[in-house]
Amino acid sequence: MRTRELERFKKILLKMRKELKEDWDSFEKENLSQNIRDQVGQVSSFTTHPADIGSITDEQERAFLLAGHGKDILDSIDRALVRIENGTYGKCKMCGVNIENERLLVIPYAEFCRACQEKIENEEMV
Repeated sequence: MRTRELERFKKILLKMRKELKEDWDSFEKENLSQNIRDQVGQVSSFTTHPADIGSITDEQERAFLLAGHGKDILDSIDRALVRIENGTYGKCKMCGVNIENERLLVIPYAEFCRACQEKIENEEMV
């Protein structure tokens, strides 16, 4: 991959990283510091209707799942930035072929070409 293309992808990755990091920091500030009582706004959780606690717990669970996914992407971005530095960015980790630029434009932190990614996903389904 040419230096110009690498710089382009590096800028994209750094921008994505900054946005995800801000989202992650915001999530931590808002969710990890609160307990159910704080979210319900009551002194005692015993005075709160069980359905309210269930709704809050469900919302927290969804937020944690989304945040976990965001953290996984953040980690993938960091690995992609390392690959840019060591000259392996844009090469499939499984078969070694160049990952299509179209794929990298959509998923700039992609570690596998489309064919290998499909193999991985198909094996996970079995």
